[in-house]
Amino acid sequence: MPPIYWYDLAKGLGTITETATGWSESGGTRIATQALTQIVGDEALRDAVDYYVSRQPGSEMAKSILQLLKPVSAMDRCHEIFLASEDDDDVSFAINLLQYVADARVLDRVPFYLASDNDGAQYWGIGIIDQLVSFGGVGLEEVIPVLRLALEHPNEKVRERAQRIIDNARD
Repeated sequence: MPPIYWYDLAKGLGTITETATGWSESGGTRIATQALTQIVGDEALRDAVDYYVSRQPGSEMAKSILQLLKPVSAMDRCHEIFLASEDDDDVSFAINLLQYVADARVLDRVPFYLASDNDGAQYWGIGIIDQLVSFGGVGLEEVIPVLRLALEHPNEKVRERAQRIIDNARD
């Protein structure tokens, strides 16, 4: 692995500010996550999605790393698999992973997963909403339109999970 140029990385992420007396710097978990995502690189993160979807030994490690970082490249790769794969299991596993790596940027995609012919994509699609609401990624009011779709969904498991999301949010 090549050396990490910490100054360049910090400067690129905008965490260093030049001052009259030198410099000041900011840090924190969000910045660390952005830095790690850059260090690992988009190609490796997209490959981690493919590895998880392949269901090989070590796939849970790949999922855990992706869940920690929640990189946009992983979200995009999951969606690409949903759109392009003809293997129902791959599609299902991609959306399963997406529920753990997603943030609010994928909300507009969830109706596509619910409209899929793939039962797994439907169930894990509403799982994205469950994860985002449960862990503070979005507020319940932001997902009401999707929950309405899910409550009227032909898949009973989707309807039940949508109702559980609402019930848990009330508690």
